[in-house]
Amino acid sequence: MPLEDERIGISVDEAAKMLNVGKNLMLEMVKMEGFPAIRLKRKIIIDKQALPKWFSENYGKYTY
Repeated sequence: MPLEDERIGISVDEAAKMLNVGKNLMLEMVKMEGFPAIRLKRKIIIDKQALPKWFSENYGKYTY
């Protein structure tokens, strides 16, 4: 079993904690074009290394 730090994919809950946002907001963010996530049926896997890069490239852009 891989160690926690070796995982390249994280859950919606884990990503929400990384960005300090709620789960519902994270589920909306996953729908954004270019967001680093893969949906496999009902499972969403977010690229752990790409998330901070995506955030730094997209902060200041508002979708609402």
